[in-house]
Amino acid sequence: MRFMMGRTLAKPFRFLSIGGKPNLEFWFTQSVILLSTMLGVYLASFAGFEIAINFDRYQRLSDTRNLEISLRAEVSDNIIKVEEWAGSYNEGPMLWHDLRFAPRESFKLDDVIWLTMRNSSTTFELSPETLTDIRRFYSVVEQNKTILFQQSQPNGLAKKSIKNMALAAKEARSDILDRMDEDIVRLDAELKELLD
Repeated sequence: MRFMMGRTLAKPFRFLSIGGKPNLEFWFTQSVILLSTMLGVYLASFAGFEIAINFDRYQRLSDTRNLEISLRAEVSDNIIKVEEWAGSYNEGPMLWHDLRFAPRESFKLDDVIWLTMRNSSTTFELSPETLTDIRRFYSVVEQNKTILFQQSQPNGLAKKSIKNMALAAKEARSDILDRMDEDIVRLDAELKELLD
């Protein structure tokens, strides 16, 4: 009876033996292989996940940098235009006041990048202060241009408007462009860090 009971208890574990003899080496090896495979899959998936995150971050930073460089060039060109308008006003104010000499379209800011940014998810990766200051600069210039165009001659309102535009350009040059330069340098450093 005792002999039969030992056999009955051993039967459920028969799969652990080869040829009726327990083979612990075989099962230990199989266990090590299984654990190694599970650990390898875990480490590989973790490394892949980290690479995917770094690539996404690199792509986002690169897009932001490119957008900021393009926007900076546009704002810089517009500042130069406004400075030229302000400088040339005293020499030929009637260019602003008489439609026969110059159409209103000749006094237009370039805003292709600014308008295109509305459709980009990268826009809000830029500094909110920079975006706000650019919007304000464009707005001040447009408001003062409207006042200038409404005047039929170079009067006090016209002179004040041209002075306001020149002041807006001066502030934009010192504030906006400097801040954008700092942001571009920071983005370049972050991109370099990701590549190292």
